[in-house]
Amino acid sequence: MREQILILRRNWMLIVSFALIGVIMAAAASVLMPKTYTATSSLFVSTQNVETSAELQQGSVFALARVQSYVGLARKPQVLDPVIENLDLNLSASELAKTVKASTSRNTVLIDITATDSSPEMAADIANGVVASLIASVADLERPTNGLPSPVRLTSVDAAQPPSSASSPNTVLNLLLGFLYGLAAGLIVAVLRHVLDRHVRSEADLRRSTNLPLLGGITESHVPRHATGPAVLTGSGTDSFRRLRTNLEFAALGKQMRSLVVTSSQAGEGKSTVALNLALSIAHSGQRVMLVDADLRLPSVAEGTGLEGSVGLTTVLIGRSTLEEATQHWGSAGLSVLTSGPLPPNPSELLGSQAMEVLVQKLETEYDVIVFDAPPVLPVADAAILTRHTDSVLLVVGATHVSQHNLSKSVEQLSLAKANVVGVVLNRIPRSGPDANAAYRSEYGAAPLHAIENNGAPSSPVAEAEAAILRESERNGSPRKEHAARGGTAS
Repeated sequence: MREQILILRRNWMLIVSFALIGVIMAAAASVLMPKTYTATSSLFVSTQNVETSAELQQGSVFALARVQSYVGLARKPQVLDPVIENLDLNLSASELAKTVKASTSRNTVLIDITATDSSPEMAADIANGVVASLIASVADLERPTNGLPSPVRLTSVDAAQPPSSASSPNTVLNLLLGFLYGLAAGLIVAVLRHVLDRHVRSEADLRRSTNLPLLGGITESHVPRHATGPAVLTGSGTDSFRRLRTNLEFAALGKQMRSLVVTSSQAGEGKSTVALNLALSIAHSGQRVMLVDADLRLPSVAEGTGLEGSVGLTTVLIGRSTLEEATQHWGSAGLSVLTSGPLPPNPSELLGSQAMEVLVQKLETEYDVIVFDAPPVLPVADAAILTRHTDSVLLVVGATHVSQHNLSKSVEQLSLAKANVVGVVLNRIPRSGPDANAAYRSEYGAAPLHAIENNGAPSSPVAEAEAAILRESERNGSPRKEHAARGGTAS
């Protein structure tokens, strides 16, 4: 029942759309369908020349037995040909039979003749014409051979009148059927969509793809969609990364986690945002942290933090600059950042080089934790190569973005590289809707993000983070003053 309700919540707009489409199509069909009119005339079957009650009883039984035969006779050419001739119809007997219907109720001697036509007057004329022709035909067929009158008499008891309204199309019925058919189609499509959808949307979907421990969940931030690069989260977002930081310490099982590669299965899952915020959270705990942008194909740390990107990891690896010259400081927590530097033509070879191994060893001696923002696992082999020089890997899973198959494949590739994957973090969990998880949406003791104000005007989380960092930098005399003067942002 829970899964069925989830299907309805996820696809209610789709189901409603199909129902509306069904109603619209039914309305269009009702408008385009030609109008038809139905007229009905009735006959009474009886016996005649009856003198005694016994003969009357026998005649009633005889009439009941004959009624069904007369119903079938009403649509035969013997009855319909005279109607066609009298009304000058441009139809054959078989074509006219399709517009005529004869029926009777059980245990009665009443026969109803119904005729349908696009003209109400013609429908009434056909019904009355069939009645008259049927009376004549029965009198002729039932006439005894001795010349006496027929023992059966058919009498018209209700002449057909031109109907005042069309019998077809029935607009109300058509709209109801269109709604029901559209609703059924929407439900079928919703179920198929649910069955065929293999995207990771919840923890249950995550468990179907991997047995790795779930170390944390990050809800969708309020950063504008057009923001580029990793985003700094505030409010409940910082609480989520504090929990992630704590869970990482437990996942280390008593071992010191010195170098951590943050990667994902494919692009667009938010690995850079997780890497940046995790590094900030660890730095706020008092540890010396270095964030290295090791994505040498599509780097984003420099753009997201506003730091200089022309000097960084690549210039250090090729000896063009020293580590001290390329290291930049960002934020109030003392976070050190090593941007990617100029993009090389051979990223994989550079990350797997001896120089990279030496650099990682040097960083481990100078910092407590080094966080590497690595490329995604499936498109390129850079992340798997980088794990040779590091001791831990954190896999970011973008909710509703990556499929269960791709997640399983990326875990398999990291396993083949003998990487120490400490766990996964479910990123971009919807804050509302059927896939929202209230466990990651708690804002206990924190003001709602939309209530943050700056000089009486609403402030975004990015602006709040930037203001706090710059204020702290001004108090401490941080080098970020120079960056603020250049117009850099902390988005």
